[in-house]
Amino acid sequence: MSRCWPAIPAIALAIASVPVQAQGPDTLIFGTTHEADSRVYQYASDYLRRLCAEVRQRCQLQSLPGRRSAAMMADGSLAGEMGRVKDYGRRHPQYLRLDQPFVQSRTYAFTPAGQPGIDSWAQLAKRARTVSYKRGVHAYQTRLESLQPQLIPHDVQTVPACLQMVLTGRDQACIYDDGSLSAASQATLDQGRIGKPLEELALYLYLGAEQRALAPALNAAASRLQAQGLKAELHRKYFTLP
Repeated sequence: MSRCWPAIPAIALAIASVPVQAQGPDTLIFGTTHEADSRVYQYASDYLRRLCAEVRQRCQLQSLPGRRSAAMMADGSLAGEMGRVKDYGRRHPQYLRLDQPFVQSRTYAFTPAGQPGIDSWAQLAKRARTVSYKRGVHAYQTRLESLQPQLIPHDVQTVPACLQMVLTGRDQACIYDDGSLSAASQATLDQGRIGKPLEELALYLYLGAEQRALAPALNAAASRLQAQGLKAELHRKYFTLP
């Protein structure tokens, strides 16, 4: 079973301190579990702005801890969430997933320098005993828990914290996706080793139960933006390294 670093009271205080902008009739607030300085947050924020402009709706993206974002979706405080995988819809049938993913991200294993890179989930189970991942990423939680007892997963608050667990020797690997990287965490990768992508993740926009009527218009808008090459444009802008 996964366990949390650091102590629970500190985590609870951090979650409670995250400011949330009020949602009103003129602005729909969407949540995401990605940090505001990450590539995929910047990509998603830009994409959401363009998507909503197509239907003449003002929207805004907000970075939230995974559990808080899920709770706010459940009580209607969020119009939707961005960055959830396809399986999220199976577990939450009350929400509506837009037809096409807005971005593809790739999953990697970060390991100590001087060790062979890990290129698959099977290699991870053979070579690592303890593995960190970012809290709230259910796809990683379920995948790592399925590999028990060969390995022991630990959830941590952020991707930089995940990478540091490896650099300090507390864990033997960190699982992350390239969209979660910021400039600072990208620089940290030079201190360790990464292998080939373990998998690709298609990330989707989900609408809350009260916003399902927007789906037809947003799906049509997403198709128009795709035909205009928006996703390729944003991928070059936010994912291409300098």
